[in-house]
Amino acid sequence: SVGAYVGLFGPGVILIFAMVPFWARLRHNMTFKAILKGLNAAAIGLVGAACVTLWEAAVEDAADAMVFCMALTLAVVFNIQAPLVILAGGVLGA
Repeated sequence: SVGAYVGLFGPGVILIFAMVPFWARLRHNMTFKAILKGLNAAAIGLVGAACVTLWEAAVEDAADAMVFCMALTLAVVFNIQAPLVILAGGVLGA
């Protein structure tokens, strides 16, 4: 299990520590800021596409749709943390 842990989290940790020395310089670079804005927009689009795909696969009746809409409202409108939204969805969907 230690090997799996290192294999899963090791590359990300190495990447983070490799970027720290360059971060102070990169965060003031306008090109880098533009790239990050584009990556952020792409990530939001992919999350939206995943939500549509999950909706089509998971929502079968009105009760499922109500739980989905409730979870979306808690997350977006009331800024509730994701673990609490998941817990609320599990309680209401049971």
